[in-house]
Amino acid sequence: MNELVKPVNLLDFPARQWRDVVAATGLESYRGDQLATWVFKQGVFDYAAMTNLPVELRERLPSLFSLHPPAVGQSFESVDHSKRYLLEVDGGEYVEAVYMPTDSRATLCISSQVGCRFACTFCQTGLMKLQRSLSSGEIVGQVLRLIADADPAPTRANVVFMGQGEPLDNVEAVTASINSLQDADGPAWSWRRITVSTVGIVPAIKELASMGERRPRLAISLNATTDAVRSELMPINRKYPIGALLRTLRDLPWRRREKVTFEYVLLRGVNDTEADARRLGQLLAGLPAKVNLIPWNPIAAMPYERPAPEAIEAFRREARRSGLDVLVRYSRGADIGAACGQLQAAHTVAS
Repeated sequence: MNELVKPVNLLDFPARQWRDVVAATGLESYRGDQLATWVFKQGVFDYAAMTNLPVELRERLPSLFSLHPPAVGQSFESVDHSKRYLLEVDGGEYVEAVYMPTDSRATLCISSQVGCRFACTFCQTGLMKLQRSLSSGEIVGQVLRLIADADPAPTRANVVFMGQGEPLDNVEAVTASINSLQDADGPAWSWRRITVSTVGIVPAIKELASMGERRPRLAISLNATTDAVRSELMPINRKYPIGALLRTLRDLPWRRREKVTFEYVLLRGVNDTEADARRLGQLLAGLPAKVNLIPWNPIAAMPYERPAPEAIEAFRREARRSGLDVLVRYSRGADIGAACGQLQAAHTVAS
């Protein structure tokens, strides 16, 4: 008995390749262009609704190709109108993604892995440990699903790889998904609209830089100004300490007016002193840097506290004195578990 052949996930390929993928099955190559138009221009994933295709072809396509983004298991809306999605990926696993609207625009926070293996001590995702990495199609599919679900649809959207997982621990699929998002026959997004956040995997940063002008924006999860403290908060620092990370960033070919974002989660009594703020300015001197100070979002059973407002302001003020472009960023969606560090995909989907 012949084994059933699993349909090819077209979302694993940039739209410019759909002609070739479709032609490899014996169909006319232009059908790939038609499918790409329905998916990326119309937001349609159901073959039955693709009315410019022959009925016989519409009935045959599901056995050849998969076009379905991750399904919505649950969604939760915040008082600030952010939405947290529990999305089902292949194999019945779940990841979380967050949709954050601002007027007619939106920011999409998407996941790159089911869980995470880097175990940052202030982040809930790390408690899941790493289950597996997502495919490029599962990553692109999150973007398509959130946009399709939006009402009204955003006139412009930005994507940030800041959901579950470490993007540069899955650099091949993440790079492929970035190429798909920039593809002229697909979403056609500029590198300016895509940001990858990383704990600082030095070789993978260099690999991302090899994308040249297609390289997305970078955000670095720093969170401390000494190796001793950072290694306690982020075990990755024992392999790639602050000095090695910053040397790599200084060697990158930064584009005109481009800045690298440093994310700094403020933890009371751990990394929030004015001395830390001064060291931060010294560490980042000479880099085209901007700093997002993120007051810690409380997570049950974790031994941290958010600094008092006056301590947050004192840190911000001292960091600015050192010459940094710094902003305090209070995370959106905290009331629905959608804020930075809170994603975990541990909710039960109703049957």
